[in-house]
Amino acid sequence: MAFYCCQHVACVPAHNRVLRTVPRTCLSHGMAGVRVHQRTGVVMKSSDATTAELTAEFTGTTFLQLFASAAPAALAPQANGLAVMAMIFAFGGASGAHLNPAVSLMLLLRGKMGSGKAIAYMAAQVAGCVLGALLCTVLIPGVRVGQGMGAPGTCSPAAGLSSMEVFAWEALLTAALGLVVYGCAVVNNAFKAAAPIGIAAFVMCAIMAAGSYSGCVINPARAIGPAIVFGTSLSSVAVYVAGQMAGGAAAAALAGLIHNE
Repeated sequence: MAFYCCQHVACVPAHNRVLRTVPRTCLSHGMAGVRVHQRTGVVMKSSDATTAELTAEFTGTTFLQLFASAAPAALAPQANGLAVMAMIFAFGGASGAHLNPAVSLMLLLRGKMGSGKAIAYMAAQVAGCVLGALLCTVLIPGVRVGQGMGAPGTCSPAAGLSSMEVFAWEALLTAALGLVVYGCAVVNNAFKAAAPIGIAAFVMCAIMAAGSYSGCVINPARAIGPAIVFGTSLSSVAVYVAGQMAGGAAAAALAGLIHNE
């Protein structure tokens, strides 16, 4: 989920931030010699994901999946929110701590990262959640590979909730998450230092509000990882992932309108 970013936090790792050079004056047939260096926001130096960035995304989602899914249901909001906040603080400087394919999609659509890098981030995030789910089978008594629905971290909508309603919940909540991430961590404002806290607060609030309905997964990697390990229905997981990615795309569009980009 989340993401420090990009993602939920400095959407772009520190070593990828550069000063954009702009000319002081402009001639009629071209730019004058560069004289001033002006910071105009986050600029991606490279479209290629580094080993350090992918390792950070992989490790962060591994711990996020383990800590958030292993917690008792009564503590799910706090466990998820605090885990997101801690992982952003831990890995934001290395990769931006997206920790969530929907966040990476939002940043891709907003032009904050290249397609190759976004895909690499998403793959690392899903792999991390697979490992996190596998660790649950080792560390939690009675949890086993192929256990099915009810295993830690699996998607469990409320009885009677239709697929369309699950899609709607996940899309709306993921879009809201994306807007929080973008407003706190991407836009050049005074809130970046507190972004992990703001993002964690939203995650806790969202789970308190919707956890008893869709489960409030709001992270495609966290839907896919446990499904692979525990063998839950892929058609059910597809509804979650579709809603979450739709939410990420909606957040990208809304962020552009809200922040005049």
